[in-house]
Amino acid sequence: MVVMMDFTYRREGSKTFPQMVEAVERSVRSHGFDVVKRHDLQATLAAKGFEIQPLVVLDIAVPGGVMDVCKMHVYADGDAVWVSAIRPISLWNAEDGCTAGEIADLDASVAALIDAACAL
Repeated sequence: MVVMMDFTYRREGSKTFPQMVEAVERSVRSHGFDVVKRHDLQATLAAKGFEIQPLVVLDIAVPGGVMDVCKMHVYADGDAVWVSAIRPISLWNAEDGCTAGEIADLDASVAALIDAACAL
């Protein structure tokens, strides 16, 4: 029997897109992580003549940027604003230098920071 895992964690926010991006960045910091890079894909593609709904990808890392935890996505889909991340538990394994417990802790932290951002 094969057990399927959700590779992403996703929540709908109740804020405008700019407010949601700000809430996610605050939540990332309050959970002990850093945003090491912010990619505004809507702006990047608009500069090339393509129009898409708002989409920002945040590279999240442990402080000092020594280990990328995941990429977090804030995007609009119609009138809804969503926050999602590829779950660390689906990306990391023991070969990456983390124990199963550390990976599970990272996974729980990512879910908690998304929940907190959507609740703020």
